[in-house]
Amino acid sequence: MNWYKKILSQNYQDIMDNPDTYSDPDDPDHFNSNRYFSIGQNDEGEKESYCWIWNGREFRNRIGGTHSMNFSDIFSWQREDPNIYRGWADPNQKLISAIIPRISGQVTPALGPSSLPTKLRVILNDYFPGYKTKVF
Repeated sequence: MNWYKKILSQNYQDIMDNPDTYSDPDDPDHFNSNRYFSIGQNDEGEKESYCWIWNGREFRNRIGGTHSMNFSDIFSWQREDPNIYRGWADPNQKLISAIIPRISGQVTPALGPSSLPTKLRVILNDYFPGYKTKVF
């Protein structure tokens, strides 16, 4: 089994319970990447989870797919838009992942659900009631 499949077979709690297993001392972002991919993109939830995006005006979500495939008109990996928030909602784990847009080189602040705009927190709560949000 390759490393990617090993990560995809884990849920968020597995990764949080075993940080040494899912960390890389040479790559400080490795642990956060593993946490992010364990919500909605793991084997358990991949076909049932919602890929979502919000540009400050419009919220969209679709089951499965990728952000660039589902929302190509407002999202592109080639351009980083500081107004686009994105993530996954995983019904099996009752978790939402949310990526806060950052300008290249910007210092990462301490992130938590309160780091998201209030309007987005309300939208996520309305669409996915009872889910806990994890911010990356």
